[in-house]
Amino acid sequence: MSSAHNQALAQALALHQAGRLTEAETAYRAALEQPGAPRTEALKNYGFLLHRLHRFREAVAILSEAVKLNPQDAPQDPDVLLALGHCAREANDHRTAMTALRAAAKLAPERQDIAEALSAYLSRLIPAWHFPMLADTARNQAYEQAIAKAASSAERVLDIGTGSGLLSLFAARAGAKSVTACEAHPMIAETAAEIVARNTLADRIRVIAKRSTELDAARDLGGMADLVVSEVLDAGLLGEGVLATLRDALQRLAKPGAKVIPAYADVHVQALEIPQQRTVQPLRFIAGFDLSPFDRFRNRAGHSTLRLEQVEHSALSAPATLTRVDFRAPPDWSAPDIRRVTLPITAPGKLQAFALWFTLWVDEETPVSTGPAYLSHGLPCMDHWGQAILWQAEDRAVTAGDSIEADFTCADTFFDLKLV
Repeated sequence: MSSAHNQALAQALALHQAGRLTEAETAYRAALEQPGAPRTEALKNYGFLLHRLHRFREAVAILSEAVKLNPQDAPQDPDVLLALGHCAREANDHRTAMTALRAAAKLAPERQDIAEALSAYLSRLIPAWHFPMLADTARNQAYEQAIAKAASSAERVLDIGTGSGLLSLFAARAGAKSVTACEAHPMIAETAAEIVARNTLADRIRVIAKRSTELDAARDLGGMADLVVSEVLDAGLLGEGVLATLRDALQRLAKPGAKVIPAYADVHVQALEIPQQRTVQPLRFIAGFDLSPFDRFRNRAGHSTLRLEQVEHSALSAPATLTRVDFRAPPDWSAPDIRRVTLPITAPGKLQAFALWFTLWVDEETPVSTGPAYLSHGLPCMDHWGQAILWQAEDRAVTAGDSIEADFTCADTFFDLKLV
């Protein structure tokens, strides 16, 4: 190392430790500009400085170069990898973040700070609803019961959107000879394969990191499936694209007459007044201040999701069933179907929204509800869902005995209900 570089780097480190960050940055640059000087140490500490300054994109470039220039016969510095992971995460460079954090965890498995950073990052990448869904006893029991009946005689099972792999595990345990589990998210697919192997079922379950629409029946399944299982659903039933997914799967990947789990769903609605939540649907005045510009971040294109048992609300109508969606012969609503419906009003108030939920018939003998428990009529409730709330543009005053009309839109990925 040249004496000039040595001196510049020592000065930069001293300034850095003293908190004189602007001067330290100048000194790091001076050290890096020395001809023929070793760069790794200067790059590492300059990257740490940029991380401290929250200049994340610059830090990613500098720390990546430090990793690249690290001598091949020397181990990587886990602190460099950890800092690179943090900065790449903040710069939305997910590939670099994951690679760096995994490498750091492998290099220093005893480091709790690295393990927690990797865990926190993984939790940001994977939707949090996976965990309450897996904890939903009613959901698990209903699917296991239906799959146990259907899979015992199944030659080939296709599990669409396998997630943790639980539905595939149910099918294999019930006696299915071959299960293909597809999952679009590569990291989730990798984990599902690990779970399958851990449960000694890798001889019958194959996990493929693809969407079902990318599968080939002969190459990926070994032939056409005679049972298709999925839970490509959301609180509004259709938001995850279940109709188009199943239309494709039943046409290309399944035998004629293949069994489908879930079988169908009945969609229910109720007119509501929800005064507290109305203050942010749309967002207007809060505590006397006009916050309406922040409303641009609200999702106007879809429903919101609430647990009605947990929010103040008044029911203005009795629950009504709007339609049945048959997953065994999925309707094509790529061109939306709009129907006029009439709802009798049973109580006075301001009609602000419609709550939508569904009864899911996992098979013809196994119904479960996503509605609030007090409206489930004794059915088991899948408690991780909540209800889809379809907000109306304006409040409408109603009284008992009124009948209100609304346009009910059935589309491939959503339901909507608008007062007329």
